[in-house]
Amino acid sequence: MEMETVGDVGLGLHEPPKYGLKYLLNHEFPLQSKQIITPRPSQVFELMPLTARYLKYYIGKRLNKKRPIMDYIHMVSALRMYGCPIGGIGGGTIGRGFKGEFCRFQLYPGIYEYVTVPECQFIVNIRNANNETIFQSVLSTYNKPKKAPAAWEWNLNGAECEYTALYPRAWTTYDLSKYGVKLICRQISPVIPHNYKDSSLPCAVFVFTAINVSNEKRDVSISFTWTEVLGDNKKKSLAKLELERYSEESTCGVTLEQKIADTPCTFTIAKRKKENETIHEGYCLWNASKTSTYVWECLKKNGQLAPDPSLTPPPPKLPDKKKNDKEKKKEEKEKREKQKKLYKCDSIALSSVISLDPGGTGSTEFCLAWDMPVIRYKKDTKVYKRYYTKYFGSDGIAGASIAAYALRNYDNWEKQLAEWQDPILNNSNIPDWLKSALMNELYFVADGGTIWFDVHDEFPETDPRHDFGLFGYLEGHEYRMYNTYDVHFYASFALAQLWPNLQVVLQYMFRDTIELETEKCRQSLYDGKSVKFKIKNSIPHDLGDPDDVPFNHINAYVIHDVSEWKDLNMKFILQVIRDYRLLRGHTAPFGNERYRSMAFIDDIKEGTEDDLYSRSTGQADDVDGTTDESGPTTEQSTPVVEERPYGVGDILELLYRSAEAEAAPLDARLAPRAPAAAVWDARRYLADMLPLCAALLRRSRLWDTDNDGLIENSGFPDQTYDAWVMSGPSAYCGGMWVASLSAVTAMARILGREEEEREFSKLLEQARHSFEEKLWNGSYYKFDTRPSNSKVVMADQLAGHWFLRSSGWTEQIFPDSHVRKALQTIYENNVQKFKGGKMGAINGYVTGPRGHVDTTALQSEEVWVGVTYGLAATMIYEGMHEEAFVTAGGLYDTLTKSGLAFETPEALYENGNHRSVGYMRPLSIWSMYQAIIARPPPTQPVANGQPHHTKEKTTL
Repeated sequence: MEMETVGDVGLGLHEPPKYGLKYLLNHEFPLQSKQIITPRPSQVFELMPLTARYLKYYIGKRLNKKRPIMDYIHMVSALRMYGCPIGGIGGGTIGRGFKGEFCRFQLYPGIYEYVTVPECQFIVNIRNANNETIFQSVLSTYNKPKKAPAAWEWNLNGAECEYTALYPRAWTTYDLSKYGVKLICRQISPVIPHNYKDSSLPCAVFVFTAINVSNEKRDVSISFTWTEVLGDNKKKSLAKLELERYSEESTCGVTLEQKIADTPCTFTIAKRKKENETIHEGYCLWNASKTSTYVWECLKKNGQLAPDPSLTPPPPKLPDKKKNDKEKKKEEKEKREKQKKLYKCDSIALSSVISLDPGGTGSTEFCLAWDMPVIRYKKDTKVYKRYYTKYFGSDGIAGASIAAYALRNYDNWEKQLAEWQDPILNNSNIPDWLKSALMNELYFVADGGTIWFDVHDEFPETDPRHDFGLFGYLEGHEYRMYNTYDVHFYASFALAQLWPNLQVVLQYMFRDTIELETEKCRQSLYDGKSVKFKIKNSIPHDLGDPDDVPFNHINAYVIHDVSEWKDLNMKFILQVIRDYRLLRGHTAPFGNERYRSMAFIDDIKEGTEDDLYSRSTGQADDVDGTTDESGPTTEQSTPVVEERPYGVGDILELLYRSAEAEAAPLDARLAPRAPAAAVWDARRYLADMLPLCAALLRRSRLWDTDNDGLIENSGFPDQTYDAWVMSGPSAYCGGMWVASLSAVTAMARILGREEEEREFSKLLEQARHSFEEKLWNGSYYKFDTRPSNSKVVMADQLAGHWFLRSSGWTEQIFPDSHVRKALQTIYENNVQKFKGGKMGAINGYVTGPRGHVDTTALQSEEVWVGVTYGLAATMIYEGMHEEAFVTAGGLYDTLTKSGLAFETPEALYENGNHRSVGYMRPLSIWSMYQAIIARPPPTQPVANGQPHHTKEKTTL
């Protein structure tokens, strides 16, 4: 594989960018990786009771024909084949292999189908000046599956084709110059920061650009084929399929209706019509097992598709009075047989021809849309409507409208993507590998089993869910729990910066659970004790299992008593103060509340599709002046702002300039620095959250058993490291406790709540003193206070400090000298002494003359991808840019060489194996971006980590 790592974005949209994940289509990955979890003999004894109870739980689930939320019996190893998945946020996604296949269908919530469907494909046909076919091939280079249509041919040379992924777009270039053509496919999904309407659409656009490099005419035909995809029962649907063609003003296409998990779903493939073009030619309905040969031969013969005459009913005939009854009955029988043949079709196809003069360039555009508007969970009576139905209806006939909308608007999507991505890609402070990683890790926002429902009629306008719905994503492809909160703590940086209103929605969803308490109990698999599902004034672990009744039956996680987890309450508080800062930064300076409404945001006018500011003020693009923060104005008044906002990069750069005065009051340092997209009101958010945050802290004080101001862990895995025991005061939970006290004190000060400010500031001083006295050992904060752990360096020991820095703190809650020394110790041990710094930070490392990886627990000897990225962000805040880029860059390089893109796991092992593919936590890489904007590297050149090469190309 050749991977370009230097240079600017490509000049033309059809040309692949210089940044991104790049593979030749015959690429093989140099490092092997499988999901194999093998406990050490010393770990087995401790795990035996849990294992026995898990097996009982697993068998019980299977006997009741249910799935366990985490299946340790049938684990999914990474398939090491994926490129950018397609689809927006919350409407289901479809994976695509970098070699060209459609695979990994995630359409019904919580169900992943790891299948490649060979009949779902693009086919190219090239014809010469004599109208003769000189080349025809499926546009893929993966090995032809045994069940693929026999007549179809995979004729591409993978060495002459290259794939580039820069999510949510991907480019594949096909060098067919021996046939006179170069072909480029550009794949676009509408995953666009701050654009909530288009980001919810279940569709993708494919733009094919053909260049004639010969000296004679060429006709290049692209055909898009689609078939019924498998349901979760792995059998073809027994229900009658509905297939039909349609033609609209500017588009035409074919639709296929089927059921997935007993839920209706309509697939639409469409193309932009040429002038005077109709749908009557260039399409066909076919049967994947019986008439696929017709598709291939029709293309080879004609250069484009045409209806199969053997499957298309003849035009209706007028009654012939001269025919006798026998002849009439015979005709009726033949007609019925032909109709039956038509209904046997389970596949659709559409083709488009690009005619090219010598040296000419042309293009054609396709869209794939899937409409599964209504979801009813198996155990739930409630009917949920996906968010996009707010704009396209929930009657199941929106596929053609979505496809037409996508084909009309994808060029505007790309403009918005450029306005977002270009400031990042052109930022010389960001290493080249990180530019690729930032974009491509965002796949999980859409592909993480994500659901997004419209519930505007269930909540008042004073609640963000009225406008922005319910949002949920899974902990991982294999760990089936919505919004797993201890993990979302890390991943939330992506949502908070790019779709802040979805982060706010998620926070309100958890806020509503805090005061709940259940009488119902269950057995904890860890120790066998009977515990309540939920107790009052606690943050739940998750919001439920999609196989159950999510959002009502919360805390689906069954291993531990999560109401006694020491990190969940703190993680809610720390996200609130971080969100408050980002919301202040994103708040648009519009004087009238009208401008913040979803109705206004989505009221697109011709020529202002991407410009919220110009639509709200009527002002020119570049305006000089000052921001009016005087409050609401009249309809006629025109606010004036410093500059037109357009990119998240610019917004955060202004917001996080490191030139803030150290001594400025906290609320002044949290003031907005630049206008941006309309978001939920920051002060309202803080006011809604503070009473619950205070209640969480007061409940958590029960864990301070010796009244020293510092909470203690309880001797079982009572935090996100759920197989790693902490006992007594710990760096991880204790640090987040101290940070949370500081955060709530600041919230109370900002809102003028003097009583709460006094209460928590007093406790903060006591907690800070105890934390330093009990856990600082001169080089790092101790894992916990047990003598057996006295030499264990935990990579994640500064999680609380990380969030304070992300929230704009400059005062020393944790002494600066201690923080920097701890980071240096982590870098020297957990990073450099583990795989030579080429694989990120190991969770636990034992210092000393014979230093080694901590093997006391399974998770102590894992590298957590999301933790490594968070650690790197913390290093950046402390000016350790070189160390940060080596730490995170080495890990990213290993992930890339192992073929784990677009299924990034939770953990890696020293031998290269992995655990839990497709995991939420790696989204924490966006905390690195936030840190770089807040604390850019020094002006002198610094090493950007091993994967950031200075050569123009490097071979991995």
